[in-house]
Amino acid sequence: MRGVYAVALLSFKEGLRHRVLYGVLLAALLLMGCTVLVSGFFLRDISKVILDFCMATVTLGGLTIPFFLAIHLLAKDIERRTIFTLLTRPISRGQYLIGKFFGLFLITGLIMLLLTGGVWLCLWGGEFLFGSRFFVTVSWVSIVAALFLSWLSVLILNAFVVLWSTVTTSSFLATLLTLFSYVIGHSIDDVVRFLQVEVTMIKISDSIRMTVDVVKYLFPNLAAFDLKSAAAHGLSIPFTDVLILTTYATAYIVVLLVLSTLFFNRRDLA
Repeated sequence: MRGVYAVALLSFKEGLRHRVLYGVLLAALLLMGCTVLVSGFFLRDISKVILDFCMATVTLGGLTIPFFLAIHLLAKDIERRTIFTLLTRPISRGQYLIGKFFGLFLITGLIMLLLTGGVWLCLWGGEFLFGSRFFVTVSWVSIVAALFLSWLSVLILNAFVVLWSTVTTSSFLATLLTLFSYVIGHSIDDVVRFLQVEVTMIKISDSIRMTVDVVKYLFPNLAAFDLKSAAAHGLSIPFTDVLILTTYATAYIVVLLVLSTLFFNRRDLA
């Protein structure tokens, strides 16, 4: 555990030194501020517009971690052989990977937590500019639950970065595979629903249906974690749903990290 903690802390500190994080934070906060001003054109939907855009911005801010920072912290370590510096110490390959993941865990949590504070500022600014009568349906319980689930979906992508970085020899390929996983995770549910609907003019082969069934069980349904629209409308998010999705995400992350460790232990880094 000491090795995991050391790598996680080192990764967290290294990640905070990257200027891209501060650029993302600044751009996201500016976008949120502009959203408050623009929302005045939507009359009774002011709170919904603010929450829609602001929560989407929080998620986008979180997604910069797996697609930019995580690749740099992990894939490039392997690609440039800087990993040997850490592995010469009493740290196993599995501890290195898990430590890297928890470093990304902390960075993602910090970024999304700061942006959640931006959501609060935008709602406060909206109430100040337009009056509290437009914000009576706002539920902070639903907002926090929706953003927590968004954070879990980003953590799954971070785990995918760890996996793809151990099975590929290129940071570019690891990025493409992570993007591929993201697209599948957000679209597989719609594809399955489409195949379940009988369309008379379109004949879908059994091989395609079988492929979709396999993909459905191999990749996570990331769309299930997207409950931002419900929170923006002031709808309650059942605690059981949050608990089930948390368990689902945790199990998926554990499986991905175990697979990553197995592949990485067999990989020749020389």
